[in-house]
Amino acid sequence: MRKLHSLISLALISAATVSVSARMQLPRSMAQTKAPQEKFAPTTRLSAPARANSALKADFTIEGADALAPVYSDNFDSGMGAWLAEPAGSAIEWSTKRIAAAGEPKSFSAIDPDDVASLYVEGPYQTFKRGVSTLTSGTVRIPERGSLSMYVGYSLNYNDMASLVLSVSDDDFETEVTLWNSLEQQGDRVWAWRYVSADLSAFEGKEVKLRFTYGAGTGDSFGTGGYMADFAIDGLAVSGLKTVESVDVMTGEAITLADMSEGNPVAWKWTLPGAVPSTSTEASPSVYYTADGIYDISLEVTDADGNTASRTRTAFVNVTGTAPVAKIVPPATFRSSANRKYLVAPMVPVRFSDGSAGFPSEHSWAFSHTVDGDPDAVSFSTEANPEVAYPYLHDHLATLSVSNSHGSSDDMCEVTAEYSGVVTNLRPEDTMTTFDMDDWGIFPGSNTRKITAYAERFSAPSRPVMIDGAYVFFNRADAEEITDQIANVGVHIYTSKDGKPDKRLDSWWWFVSELDLPSASGQAVGTSFPFTEAPFIDGEFFIVVDGIPEYTETCAVSFGMAAFRDHDNTSLMLKDGEWISVADYFPAGANHTSFMIYPSVHHSVMASLADSDAPVAIGPKGGTVDYPVFSYLGYEMPVASDSEWLRATGEPNGMTVDDIHIECDALPAGTDERTGTLTLTDGASTLDIHVVQSRSSGISSIVDSVAELTVFPSVFTDSFGVYGLNAGDSVTVFSLIGAVIWSGRASDSSLRIDASAFAPGVYVVATPTKAIKAVKK
Repeated sequence: MRKLHSLISLALISAATVSVSARMQLPRSMAQTKAPQEKFAPTTRLSAPARANSALKADFTIEGADALAPVYSDNFDSGMGAWLAEPAGSAIEWSTKRIAAAGEPKSFSAIDPDDVASLYVEGPYQTFKRGVSTLTSGTVRIPERGSLSMYVGYSLNYNDMASLVLSVSDDDFETEVTLWNSLEQQGDRVWAWRYVSADLSAFEGKEVKLRFTYGAGTGDSFGTGGYMADFAIDGLAVSGLKTVESVDVMTGEAITLADMSEGNPVAWKWTLPGAVPSTSTEASPSVYYTADGIYDISLEVTDADGNTASRTRTAFVNVTGTAPVAKIVPPATFRSSANRKYLVAPMVPVRFSDGSAGFPSEHSWAFSHTVDGDPDAVSFSTEANPEVAYPYLHDHLATLSVSNSHGSSDDMCEVTAEYSGVVTNLRPEDTMTTFDMDDWGIFPGSNTRKITAYAERFSAPSRPVMIDGAYVFFNRADAEEITDQIANVGVHIYTSKDGKPDKRLDSWWWFVSELDLPSASGQAVGTSFPFTEAPFIDGEFFIVVDGIPEYTETCAVSFGMAAFRDHDNTSLMLKDGEWISVADYFPAGANHTSFMIYPSVHHSVMASLADSDAPVAIGPKGGTVDYPVFSYLGYEMPVASDSEWLRATGEPNGMTVDDIHIECDALPAGTDERTGTLTLTDGASTLDIHVVQSRSSGISSIVDSVAELTVFPSVFTDSFGVYGLNAGDSVTVFSLIGAVIWSGRASDSSLRIDASAFAPGVYVVATPTKAIKAVKK
């Protein structure tokens, strides 16, 4: 047996057991079969047959163990009873036994303290002995709204070797319906007891048989049969639903309501005060609560003839909350490779999110803005998910305090505001490594396990980004054969769909012989893969590496990953043509990682540099006004306009700071005012410039309305004087785009204006009799 297989086997043996609360300890009848990790585990509903007409009567209960009334149960403590294994003499063995001592990982005693034995099936270890074997129950009558529940212990690591399927039939398996298939399950791959539930309402009132089938895994395309894997079954029960008077839940804990009305209702109207959602028209809605309290639930049902009936259960749900645990979700979760702090865009608003557990009712955010490492200002917010703009580059601190009636909690995170950077998912404490799979190869890299591609998932950016390439840190590129030396290793950028790579946007390839490797001193060196299209991304995305040749005695190519940790996995792999999480493939525990794949990103940042947010004001004669903007990635021409009379002229200057030349036609006779908008874009973001043209706005209208214009500008620094006034005269300072910067009235023949807060530039000072151009240095 290979070393890796031995390591996996050891990990499976030491897997954590399922824990349950005191309420969930099972009696010998196995009447309660509550899921260990889900208080009320909803079943997958099948279509129920029509019932005989009767008077319409509304009623309801909950789905889950608290509302189950068992009609059949088997814990296999006394053997297999009426269960029949076929074919006789198969290499696949069915038995009942105690598979592990109390306290050991495979023991069922953590779920049933009085457990004696479990149903157990194990395939042969030799591939050539693999096969198919079934175990069929005696007859069971299915009650109204029947369901099946059980626990199955197994490891997903053996999915390619064998499967276990549970099916049901009411005609001695001339036909059958699959209730559960081990190959369709998700979660930790280590051997563990897993709660299973299935709906049997389509068979209510019928006598059926249940059948377990041990058969082929995903690695057997011919369906020959299974081998190697083992499965244990315990706590099997067939139950109907019963009504309950009340239910106790914690905040955030889902319950599934079940209609138990009589008279064949065809429509449902649930009223659920305090719940999420608070209303529903589903037959069996799932809801949860966010605050302590005792809540009523009401159901109104309607039959095909339009008759209605209703039922309210008062004080039906008793909800208890917990103290919140604060957690900040930054605007983007990838980090700058320079300091491994979360990377966000500067200048423009980015959104932080509250990821706290426990449903806090109050939030208190603080955002520090630093310059050269020194605090410059702090802004605050009491919103749950606030926006903040960082006017300065580099490192900043965000803190969050949350509270509710049960307590409070704090969290903090550091971000770095940069226009561009090379980013990574590696955490500050991560170190570079690879995983030796012995004869199976290297992970991530060349292998014989049909792993053909690797994907690193990156969060949506804080603002749209242009991605012009990625670095991959290869640490080995051994290739003696010419075919391996010229193998094309590709790096691609993909969009994301359902947490997996979806649409490829751009690619680059290098031969294995062209890959960069660590320096002589051991310093990691990234191989640059440029993206010629440099696509914009505004959502979750993947960087995918493929084309690595298969592992042989003469070929081994690998790149770095973070040493396995127990949280925050961001890496996927393509095995047997299917994308799976690395954490789902390797044994539970420290099985999370991030690949050393570093995209190069450039934020789309567009902002106005005008003195005011007010619209650009232009007088009735029209003309041209310059409007200052910042755009890190430039802007496209022509600039879009929503009005024929309004346009942007000239060409971009190629710099990040530019003046938009706004040109406006004269205001038509009979029109007092009109508005328009120019929209700049860099291909990802937009910036709107709003323009108002009227007979009483704009610098030209100001100049036209006064008797005298001082041609030569007055130059000032912190203040300037206006003379020749009368007491009570109004004085207004405008920017060149017509925005009001300052206004006041003279108390005598002169007025001194404090201009210390004015930005350097040209201003127009208007009085009732004259307009003055003034320049602040």
